[in-house]
Amino acid sequence: MTGLFIPSAVNAAKVYIDGGKMHVGIAEVDLPEVKHTTAELEGFDIGGKLEEPIVGHTDQLDLTLKFMSLNTTIDYVNNQDVHTIQVRASHQFVDPATGKNVFIGIKVDARGKIKEFKPGTIKTGEKTDTELVMSCQYYKVAMGGTEMVHIDKLNLIGSVEGIDLMATIKNLIS
Repeated sequence: MTGLFIPSAVNAAKVYIDGGKMHVGIAEVDLPEVKHTTAELEGFDIGGKLEEPIVGHTDQLDLTLKFMSLNTTIDYVNNQDVHTIQVRASHQFVDPATGKNVFIGIKVDARGKIKEFKPGTIKTGEKTDTELVMSCQYYKVAMGGTEMVHIDKLNLIGSVEGIDLMATIKNLIS
């Protein structure tokens, strides 16, 4: 669906923590980079070294919440408990056939523990640019109702576009 439209920008977004109301003061959210765990292959029948992705496994998934300034939300989540972060956004596109705007929802769900707290800088008349970095145990991204990626490290879930990459593996080890 989105392949037919020209991406423009994120029109608006909100962040919810632990299913509660929206939290203000969040300036941006850096989503985790999905980098697959790899094994290095080398041998007689391989022309050099080759990195082979391990199906369904990823390296560390870090989500960063960037705040305009220090606030009470930071106290609430910076306590080593598991928290759920939900990002809801409206992505604006242009339909090249009509020139009209088209809006598609983005849903991001992440669960994990805060592993870094960067209070930022205190300077008169300036933002502190405070950051919290979450180590994600669970990460899911959907756009326009279509699942793009779904990772649950503690329950061996690793799916892309709704296809469970771990189904065969889970069947073999059960």
